[in-house]
Amino acid sequence: MNTQNKSTALSAELNNFIYGVSRRNFQNAPDLTKIGISLLRNFPAARDAVLEYFAMVFHDAVNVSINQTDYESDPSANGSLESVSMIGPELCNMGESWAPFIAPWCINLIMDIATEKANLPNATLQNTDPVRVLLDITTQNLTLLNSDERAKCIDMMLGCRACSWAVGWVGRAEPALVAPRALALGAESARAVLAHLANHPPALYHVRAALVDLFQEAIKEDSKADKKREVIPYLLNLASKSDIVLKALTQDIEQTLTDEVMDRLCVVCAAHRHSGPWEGVGPSSLVALLLRSDVHCFLLLLKHAQRNLFCRQLLEYLLQKLEYECLFPDANIPLVMSAAEEINIIREKLLIGNQLEQYSIARILILVSYNLPSEFVSTISYLLQYSRNDTTLALLVRIVSGTISMHTPGDGTDINMDTERYQNFIKTGVEYALRDAMISDTQIKKYFIEDTVTKDAKTYLHHFCLNIVKLLRWERSGRVSALRTRWAARAVEASVGRLGAALRARAATLRAPTAAPPDMRTCHALAEVLDNIDMSGTKSPPPSVEVILKVVQATVQYFFRCINEKDIMSKIRGIQTASRLLRKLCLHSKLARAVALRDLLETAMFREDKVFGSRTVVANTISSPRDWHNEELLIYMNQKHGPITQLTQSHTSVFHAGIIGKGVRKRDSQDGEDAPPVLTLNNELLMGALMSCMDGNSGIVEGSTSISLLLVELVSPDVMYNGLPWPDEDFTKQVSIERELYMRCAVERCGVARAALRRAARARPALCLASALLRATAASLLHRARAHLDRHTQSPEMARELAALTELLSVMTLGQLLPHPLSHILELAPELTPSEIVQVLRDCIWNYTRDHVPSPALFTCDSSGLHWRDPSTCKPPATYTDTLRLIIQKRISKLGHMYPIMFLNLEKDS
Repeated sequence: MNTQNKSTALSAELNNFIYGVSRRNFQNAPDLTKIGISLLRNFPAARDAVLEYFAMVFHDAVNVSINQTDYESDPSANGSLESVSMIGPELCNMGESWAPFIAPWCINLIMDIATEKANLPNATLQNTDPVRVLLDITTQNLTLLNSDERAKCIDMMLGCRACSWAVGWVGRAEPALVAPRALALGAESARAVLAHLANHPPALYHVRAALVDLFQEAIKEDSKADKKREVIPYLLNLASKSDIVLKALTQDIEQTLTDEVMDRLCVVCAAHRHSGPWEGVGPSSLVALLLRSDVHCFLLLLKHAQRNLFCRQLLEYLLQKLEYECLFPDANIPLVMSAAEEINIIREKLLIGNQLEQYSIARILILVSYNLPSEFVSTISYLLQYSRNDTTLALLVRIVSGTISMHTPGDGTDINMDTERYQNFIKTGVEYALRDAMISDTQIKKYFIEDTVTKDAKTYLHHFCLNIVKLLRWERSGRVSALRTRWAARAVEASVGRLGAALRARAATLRAPTAAPPDMRTCHALAEVLDNIDMSGTKSPPPSVEVILKVVQATVQYFFRCINEKDIMSKIRGIQTASRLLRKLCLHSKLARAVALRDLLETAMFREDKVFGSRTVVANTISSPRDWHNEELLIYMNQKHGPITQLTQSHTSVFHAGIIGKGVRKRDSQDGEDAPPVLTLNNELLMGALMSCMDGNSGIVEGSTSISLLLVELVSPDVMYNGLPWPDEDFTKQVSIERELYMRCAVERCGVARAALRRAARARPALCLASALLRATAASLLHRARAHLDRHTQSPEMARELAALTELLSVMTLGQLLPHPLSHILELAPELTPSEIVQVLRDCIWNYTRDHVPSPALFTCDSSGLHWRDPSTCKPPATYTDTLRLIIQKRISKLGHMYPIMFLNLEKDS
């Protein structure tokens, strides 16, 4: 039953195949190809029909490959190409029994295609995928034939003039069989004379002159070509036996083998390659000569390999032979040594050459790096600096991975040691590239006019950073197998300190407003490199504390350079990069967090204060001497207000309209006006950078605590009275009022300090540590509001005092330093008179905080990590709320709506 089913299925397949082929439609070629392959395996009698159909498919596929544009709309085009990709592996693996049938079929098919496409260049036909598949099938099956059968197949190809390129391709696998039949030999020359002269090195010039004359005579077009056809193989054979002849032939070879000479030489070789004297001029003999020559011969071979098929085949054979010979420990190949001596020419050619030249030179550089580690380091440094596209950067990856793989074979016993050794070489190459790029940029700035640099110009350091970033991205993608060992990332991570120093130096030069745009782009590139480096210690050892601190300081400088940028998109991108860097650096290091917070606050408050809307602090400063009129002096201005201003302890003499040495205080143009949007944005970006230094709830509380302590340290003029307790009101009036005024002035004029206080208030325990700043504002508000009672109740000064009170109350309320109902004073403040403000400040806020010291111990931490005060346990006694109750009752018509909100719950509880 099974046999009957198989026969039925086979018959159905045969019918389907015959029906499909008869339709002459290649749109269903993949299906028919699958059926044909099945018939070859299960029904050998259909061999001729199936192979004939396969030949039709190959012919159609060749036409599609050559004329891609003509077949774009043809749905059968892809079908033919897909069928070819299925036929190749199947015919290569049919076995020895099928080789005598498949090999001649392939050769006949190649001959038919070559004859049909004889008007096309050999390189164009050879590079098509169907022809390459045919050549692979032919090569695989020829190895399964005996010598006689292989000879017949080779003779078949040699009989067709149009497929000489196929002979060369197949001959790479069978050089001993192809060479005797492809080349003809002969012998006639003055060998004795040349051999005798070649034994004397001083006669090199004469030998060279004679050899060049003989060579030129051999390729000259005249009627004696038959007699001179043996000269060229003779010269090659002689050079293979004599080093001095080889040296004479290869000296200044670019001048000898010019394009015109090469054209004539190709004609001569094409005309006489089947003669007897040319039998010894095979690929192996030419490669043996090239191995002993200098690198200029190799470069000349690269030049002509683009348009000459034989040169291309010879190039591949040469590179394979070099790679094999270099594996021996004692190998000392002259071509490799010459490439090392002319390494600058080789590297330059690697950057500007075509694709074939680049990939061939990369293989030579792998061999040079294998023999000379110093050149390995310098090659890495060179390509990191001067690579300008993905191709040359990919060649760097290939050179590095190829060199390492040659040194660390899979069965070696010292793999780890060799890998670590070459990792150190890579690290040194990265360091050299960074150093040389910075030196190059410095020299360019020194010797050239900076104003002539275009806006789009990139520095050497910028290109270096772009190449590093691209390597790191390739590595993280996981698609480049040669980068899976993280050799690029480990090398860059070892240079974190130098990269940080470079970023810091570049950012420092940008403080001048006339800095060149390329410098800022270089800073962005350096920051991007640092942002792509893993500094957590999970994949490699973490950087040292010294390195981390250097990078933190450099990142802070880079942040402020980005703040000053005018292009909003570049500004935001740069600040986001800086914030990510700060987060990574501070994540595992409390010291880095402390340094970052201090640098950010100090720089924003004192060195870059104008960018954040801060005004210059003029308190306690002395103006330049000048002649003052009596009506301009502050003492005379105060005397106009009455005799009370002359008392030594009078608050009006302190708070009146000016500063000693400066005259009458003029209202600042910015008072009462909102900050420009860019200043608000800058403050928000700074606060975001500060928050980036903190990670998690514990990190936010700890970081906010550091911010509070830093604010007190930076604002307070001394270390006295910086504790948490609030003293009696009389103490501030009699002892520390000047200190309180100075601190309030410093905070009010510094937008960064006010924003940082609000940030600290969000992490509630942290605001307690800034109690000195809150106390200073409250004390100055209390005394100034009391001073205004005798004068203008609606003066601009009072309006500013009310604004300061509102900000103080909002910060204290946000930080939960004022419990209910004191927290609602913020809503009452705009409606209070100066006298009521004095009462509320003294009786409610000051007395409460004096008796209930703002301390982190008042706050509890819940399971989510949030710190807060339980309202049920912190109700203020009536002593601190009666003043508010009386004020509301007194002005019930205007403030009555606040009474149930503030006191209803208190009365119920009581």
